[in-house]
Amino acid sequence: MKTTIKSAAIGLLTLLAVTTGFTASAADETPKAELKITGQLNDQPLFQLNLNNKENNRYAIIIKDDLGEVLFKERVSGVNITRKFQMNADELTGVNVNIEIINLANSTSSVFNIKNNKTVTTEIVSK
Repeated sequence: MKTTIKSAAIGLLTLLAVTTGFTASAADETPKAELKITGQLNDQPLFQLNLNNKENNRYAIIIKDDLGEVLFKERVSGVNITRKFQMNADELTGVNVNIEIINLANSTSSVFNIKNNKTVTTEIVSK
């Protein structure tokens, strides 16, 4: 009997986007804020945050863990802002991360939740 154990380093990352202040209207097909996983760099997930604003605005980007500890904070301004973030999934195993975007002009916000789940799969092959 041959036993193979496969361990997924990151497992399944589930992105749940909850938008409150940046919701798109029916006429506008492009979401105001979007978060995508763009791949991996050094076996760690790489995320891209796009703010698809048509006017020059100021935003605060705050990344917190589920305990409320601030991991990253930045103020940005401009049009069609893009930022890339790399998360260390090993340090954040079992910890959810929230990315909050606050429009500083009108205090509306949008929150993206990143759930970091690690799964272990055991595969048994017998001959």
